[in-house]
Order: sequence, then C-alpha cells, then structure tokens
Amino acid sequence: MKLQIFAIAILASTIGYGCAIATSQVRQPPVTEAALKVPQEGDRRWDNAEEAAFQLRSLAIRQKLAAEDLDKLDAWWRREKIGDPHKYLLPVILSRLSLGDSYNRQHIWDILMKLERERPDLYHFRSVFDIRIFFLFRDKMPANVEASYRSMVESPRVKEWLETGTENHMFMQRLSGLALMDNSGWTVNDPATASTIEAWLRSELNKFLTIGQGEFHSSTYYGYSIGGLLNLYDFARTPELRQLAKAGLDWYAANMALRLSWGTAGGAESRGFDRNTWNSGLTAVAWMWWGGEERESGGAGERGRNYQLPIVVEKMNNGNARLALLAGLSSYRPDPSLRQLARKEVPLPFLAKASHPDYYSYHQDNRFWETFYVTKDYSLATLLEPKRSYQVKGTINAQYATYKLAIRDPKGENNAVISLGGTYHNLMATGRSPGDQYVQGRSAVIYQLILNQQDLAANVPPRSHLVIPIRYGQPQRYRDWYIWQIEETWLLARPWGDKISLLAPVSERNKADRALVASGNKTAWITDVARIADYPNFKRLTAALDRVVIDDREWEKQGKLAYTGLEGDRLVMTYAPNGGIGVASINGKPRVLQNWPVIASPYLRQGLRSGVLEYRNPVGDSWSLRATLNSFQWDFKREKADWEVEQISSPSSRYTRCCTSLTRNRL
Repeated sequence: MKLQIFAIAILASTIGYGCAIATSQVRQPPVTEAALKVPQEGDRRWDNAEEAAFQLRSLAIRQKLAAEDLDKLDAWWRREKIGDPHKYLLPVILSRLSLGDSYNRQHIWDILMKLERERPDLYHFRSVFDIRIFFLFRDKMPANVEASYRSMVESPRVKEWLETGTENHMFMQRLSGLALMDNSGWTVNDPATASTIEAWLRSELNKFLTIGQGEFHSSTYYGYSIGGLLNLYDFARTPELRQLAKAGLDWYAANMALRLSWGTAGGAESRGFDRNTWNSGLTAVAWMWWGGEERESGGAGERGRNYQLPIVVEKMNNGNARLALLAGLSSYRPDPSLRQLARKEVPLPFLAKASHPDYYSYHQDNRFWETFYVTKDYSLATLLEPKRSYQVKGTINAQYATYKLAIRDPKGENNAVISLGGTYHNLMATGRSPGDQYVQGRSAVIYQLILNQQDLAANVPPRSHLVIPIRYGQPQRYRDWYIWQIEETWLLARPWGDKISLLAPVSERNKADRALVASGNKTAWITDVARIADYPNFKRLTAALDRVVIDDREWEKQGKLAYTGLEGDRLVMTYAPNGGIGVASINGKPRVLQNWPVIASPYLRQGLRSGVLEYRNPVGDSWSLRATLNSFQWDFKREKADWEVEQISSPSSRYTRCCTSLTRNRL
C-alpha cells in the first residue's frame, strides 16, 4: 500500500505551480471517465493542473480503500452484528470497481448480493454509496445485481426512500433515491415519492438561502449530506434536479471554504468538534476539492507542491476517506474562485459573523450566533445558544462546538485545536454545557460559568476546562496569566475560580490532551491569542500584557468582567444567572443578537431572509447564488463587488478589515 501511495507522490512531483497537465495524462481507469459524462453547461472549469491534482487525490483514496480486506469485513459485520454493514463494505466495493480489473469483479458482485439478501433495508449510509455503484457500473454488473436495484423503484421498497432521520440521513437517502427514480429508466411504482423528495429538497435549499442550516458546519456529517447531493448532481436526468443539487453543493462549498483552517474545520459546529488535520468528514471532502499538499514547507520547486499527498492519505482514517471517495468519483467541482478562500490565500485577518436556525424548523431563525476570526496562524470561533438545557437524550447539546481555537501547524500535518467550556457532557469541554456564556471580539474571549440552584440540582460539574494538546507542555506563568507557545502562536489564559490546577492527561481516553482547570461554583476565563510574528519573544509579549486592562471588581457580586486585550478590543460581560447568554458590549457598543445575517464577512455574505448568497473574490471573479420562486440563478462578475464594510476597530488596533454591515448594497 505504501509503495502505491509513494508512486503517486512521484507522479505528483511532476506537477509544478506554473505548468498545465491535461487530465488525460493522469492514469485513470477508463470506466470512471466513461461513466461520468455529465453535462456541465454553465459550470466554470478548473484549469488543467488543478484537475490533474484532483485526479491524483482521487486515485490515492480509491487505492487506500480498495486495499481493505473485503472478506474480513464481510465476516466482521456478521460476527459483531453490525446494523449498518453497507457503510463499511460499499466504499471498498466502490473503490475496487473503480480500479478496473485490479480485483475479481465477480467476487465483488457476490458479496454485494449477499449483503442485499441479508440486509435489504434501504437506509441512509447504504444509499449514498449504493446508488453511485449502480450508475457508474450498471453496464458491468450481472443481471441479478441489476434486478436488485430495479426492485428499489418498485413497491413496497420505493417508499423507503422517504424515510426520515437527521438532516444528513435525509440528504443521503432521499437524494440518492431521487437520482435512481429519475434516471434508471424503469417505471417508478409510486411517482409521488419522487415529487415529495423534490419538494423537500426545495424547502431545504430555501431554508439554507434564507435563514441558514440546522446541521451547520458539521465536521462529522457534512460529507454525508454532500454525498447525497453529489449523487443527484451526477446522475439525475432532469436538468432542474441537477440545478437543485448544484445550488446545494455550491452553498456547502462556500461555507466550508470560509471557515476551513489549514485542514481543520474551523468555526463553530452543530454536530462535531474537529481536532484533526485533514481527517474529519468535512475536511476529507475539502482535501479532495482543494488539496492540502500546497504547503510552502514542503520544499522548493516542484517537490513542495505535492509532498503531503502520501502523508494525508496514510493518516486519514477509512471512515473519513469514504467521504473523500464520493467527492473523488464525482464530476462536481466547486467554483474555482473559492480555492483562494479555502486555502486562506486572501487578505488576512478577517472577522465573520453568522446566525443559525433551529435544527428542524423552516422559520425559527437566529437561534444560534457565531463569531469567527482568522489570521495567518490561527482561527478562533465562539457560539452562543440561548437555552440553559440539561437534556442529554434526544438532543445534540453534546455535539455543539462553542469555543474552538485552531492553530496552524507550519508543516501542515497536525494543527493544534483548543476548547474552553464546562464539562457537563465530557471532560474535553465540548458540547453546550448548561451555563456556558461567552463574548468574543477578535482574538479575545471572556467566558463565565456561574452555577445556580437548578444547575446544582442537575449535577452540572463545578468546573470549567481549557483543553490543550499535551505535546505543548507546561504553560509559562506571568502574573495571573498562563501562557503557551503553540507553533507560531501565543495562547494566553487568565482563569478565576476557587482552585486553578493542571490536569494531564485529561483522561485515560483523552491521553493526547491536558486541561487547565478552574474549579468552583463560580469560574471565569479571559483568553487572548497573539501571533509570534507580532510578539517574537516572551519578553515582548509580557510587555504587551502590562498594557492590557482587566476589571474584575464587580465579578464576585454581579458576575461582571471587563477586558481590553492585545488587539485593543474592549469586552464587557455581565453573567445571566438564569439564562444562556450574558449581557455584553464590544468596544462600547451593546451586543445585540437580533436579525443577525446568515453570514457577514468581507468575502462571503448572506442577509437574513434575503435568498442570496454572495461571494466576493479579492483576486478573481465574484459571484452570487439567488433563490427564485422555482429555481436558482447564478451571476458572475469580473469586477469586485461594491460592499459596504462595517469597520469594527479600536484605537490601538492594527486591523480594520472585518465583517460586512447588515445593510446590503445592490450588486
């Protein structure tokens, strides 16, 4: 396996930054090229070098997954009584089939039919891979295998495509089924199933373009939802259905590109907390689309462009690689203008703000509020949620990412990711712990957790954790500050509590991380982040700390903290003892959490209920995606969009580029 991967790397090394290699020059099994002859009128093409690099990544992932022992997997799921075996076997089957005659095809079809007989249910994790197998290899499959797919559009199986579940479950199952019903050529016994799925998809996309997404920026599940959209995009016969799929994919891609932080899913999340580098469901797809090998530290010249290809593929676990596989076998390509934003090759830093709706609702907007700040060396995000909830079953409270600091590894291999919060759901300070309250400017955050009687009755732990990778060692101390040097970044923490202690490791399960722990019924934190480029040594940093201002005189009695940080932002927060969000101000302006836009940033914006997603590319074409009553419309512009930008700055701040104002100018 390693020899195969490194052979790909050698081939990759021939692709330089300035040369253009046609896709046909990359050795690609002909079955894939023939099966994906999907019209792309209106789509803007990638250049040849980027397309060639994409094909190399696709081939590497397929070889990785195909190398799994299919017979052992087939025995394993029966022995362990796995309820969703297709999730594990179908990616291997799809990968092997895509590699031509490298594997015994009849044996592959036999295993697929054995799965069909023993586990015939049409469920989400099956559908997203199964329908791609059908369309890519229909002309190669035996008659009995094709007949099994035909039964999926006949009664009673056809109605299974309408099953419900979480957001990603429905995107996988419903859209895969819709593609099959639309383009199999067989009579669909219940045409209302297809029309109902189409109506649901239109509602989902209108939700995205008016109030946002319920399962927003999930590092765990984004790739699955995208997989369902890819099936509809690649295989639907009806142009209007392909247009719907493209609108959804473009929306996902733009949101991913905005927050992607050098291989980590930066920003807040509704379901997941990405602590990895190119190894989550979201970032596996992002890597397939935009690559992760173009790091300067790879060396000069041609070798530097692709040296990471074997590293990323070897480290990516198969559960995430299977999502890269779906993207790698699709004809969809994000608009080329998003590449610079995804790779953070745009002017930095910038600040973004976003709002998110209730998970299942189509009208309950502004239920979550996100602040996201990114520099050349780190990104920082916080998430506000108004409910003080103690629910642990039938909820995703444990799956929110409410504070995430992602620090870039200059080698591009292992970013550092830090969390801060209560420990109601786990010791890693992830999830929405009851009582967590934040305010963020740019690099600075105030956090508080003050337990009330209801919290104590619900056994909310009287402690809060700042969780840091253990490999960065003990903190340095300066006055009341705890300071870590992490790659090219300083992390500074000033905690309050009855007791401050270090816990290493966090637990037996989490041996790779340590925690700075604030214990007591009342705890609070100020964190600030600085680039070593601005403070090249500890002495310069501490001299700057002498100039920051902390005011905690009213904290004990009123829960009020104020901080003027390294970038000059003045944050003030008074804790809400019975609510979920404190009263706060930033640079003297009250924080108002009403009618926030879905996205506001210098590069990407979407006004609340506007129906328009707009992207401004500072180094290339700008575009917008607009929802109309029954379709979607794309507009491309060569000139820069004339956006009015709200300057959120402070007297001592070096940075003024920030989020776009809530008012919209005509484009």
